[in-house]
Amino acid sequence: MTQHDQAGPPGEVVYRRGGLDESRHQIHVAVVTPDGQVIATCGDPALVTFPRSTSKPVQALPLAQAAPDLPADELAIACASHAGTPAHLAVVTRLLARSGSSVTDLHCGAHPPFDAQAAAELIRTAQPPTPLHHNCSGKHAGMLLSCVLHGWPREGYEAPDHPLQVRIRQAHAELAGVELSEVRAGTDGCSVPAFALPLSSMARVFARLADPGSDPALGRIFAAMTDHPDLIAGPGRLDTTLMPLVDGLVTKMGAEGFFGLGMRDSARGPVGVAFKIVDGGERARPYVALAVLDALGVSLTPALQALAPVAQHNWAGREVGEVQLRLPWTWHA
Repeated sequence: MTQHDQAGPPGEVVYRRGGLDESRHQIHVAVVTPDGQVIATCGDPALVTFPRSTSKPVQALPLAQAAPDLPADELAIACASHAGTPAHLAVVTRLLARSGSSVTDLHCGAHPPFDAQAAAELIRTAQPPTPLHHNCSGKHAGMLLSCVLHGWPREGYEAPDHPLQVRIRQAHAELAGVELSEVRAGTDGCSVPAFALPLSSMARVFARLADPGSDPALGRIFAAMTDHPDLIAGPGRLDTTLMPLVDGLVTKMGAEGFFGLGMRDSARGPVGVAFKIVDGGERARPYVALAVLDALGVSLTPALQALAPVAQHNWAGREVGEVQLRLPWTWHA
């Protein structure tokens, strides 16, 4: 059975008001084992799309391979889309110093911190954001150290033909179980290559990440992310909130509605999941994530359910609508 044979109707996250469907977010999901067996789908598992920051654990793999003794918090920040809090910046600064680099060596650009308190503090002190505040600064700091440890030039580390980016593209293909030619490339918001893969292939990457027997470097990345969820995103953000609530769960958000998760101890053993919200609607993400966990046998505790409230309230606190999830699962094995 090919991936195209497995395609079915997509799911939807539906926002309702006054008894009517007001808006819909279309969803595609793939659930895959480490050996590439597609065990469940919703929509089209062959959908080729950009994981965006969901690729960060793969982009950190050359670093983990070259630096087996790197502190776990620094490896975690290399996998992060951090919120720019002082705690995040402290770890990025420490990682950056290991390669003899400075803020001026970061080619990610600058944007205000995602964390509201950190952003307000910059405004209060009339300080502009620097590349350290960029959510990808940890990834870039890790890339600079990877270059030093592998003997590659730091200059132009973000270019598609740089040895580091060539190696990262190869790592995507190897972990996903696809030919290198199937890994398509664009440019991410932080200027490094963004690689596109079929949805089920990216789910396999997360299955490999969650598989304790897969690879020692992947195991260190899994441990770093799950031991330091506060560094992976930030206060109130989904990765940071969700991972501590489910044992053996690793997750990573990506821009434009992409999400990857790996479960170490599902009923099927290690599994990986990737889903895409087609319109990029971030608000639909926690609803799909919880539905996936429920389908994989995770008990949805009140703390988990609070991440995706069904009832919708207005600013006066009145209930004005609801959110419904429609995921027509197809189980293949």
